Amino acid sequence: MILFFSGTGNSKLVAKQLAELLHENLHNMECGNTPHLEEGEPIGIVFPVYAWGLPQIVESYLRKMDVSGRYLWAVMTCGDDMGYADKRLEKALQHKVNAAFSVQMPNTYVCLPGFKVDSDEVAQRKVNTTQERLSEIAGHIQKKEGCRQLTRGGAAWMKTYMLRPVFNRFLVTDKYFRTSKDCNACGLCAKQCPTHNISLCSHTPMWNRTDCTGCLRCFHKCPQRAIDWGKYTKGKKQVQKV
Repeated sequence: MILFFSGTGNSKLVAKQLAELLHENLHNMECGNTPHLEEGEPIGIVFPVYAWGLPQIVESYLRKMDVSGRYLWAVMTCGDDMGYADKRLEKALQHKVNAAFSVQMPNTYVCLPGFKVDSDEVAQRKVNTTQERLSEIAGHIQKKEGCRQLTRGGAAWMKTYMLRPVFNRFLVTDKYFRTSKDCNACGLCAKQCPTHNISLCSHTPMWNRTDCTGCLRCFHKCPQRAIDWGKYTKGKKQVQKV
């Protein structure tokens, strides 16, 4: 079984390809429910790295699971590096992960100055490189090997254990989302929000300020390009469909 969460599509693509290579079933963690697992069945976990750790929706989901007695593996997608996200994963599971891999996929975080999506060329190069690696990764998993192939990046400990808590406290919030006059009230943002944190009020999207996981799916998937996060995303490109 492969459990996955994907904010804008990167991790979903990786999870689907691994499911084909490994002949495994997929289960989307944003559904909330826990799938039926056979005794001793291996579990794979695929998710995007947010601020050098886990998305809050993933952490909450995994804390409810009993994974003892199983071979556990994880593939983490990141724009550049992943810090100690694997250690945060093991803390959420309260169990050691047997095999862990990080793969680079197109950047999606755009909410601060200097952060933007990759050029089409760079994005496609990341996707191509990762797709070439997945067969190798699947081979390690099929053999149930203990393996670590991770790109932690510089100052990894500081990023995960010092910057991440500050980032989560002040920047994982929906209070800065707003819509422009280009919004046509299609409701796609509300329908696709993984935490059901958006509703339409008088034909205007409203963020409920309760369960935002910071995935930016609403920003990147808006067909009218009518959603912004404060002033920092103004004029920035949306991530292209991978």
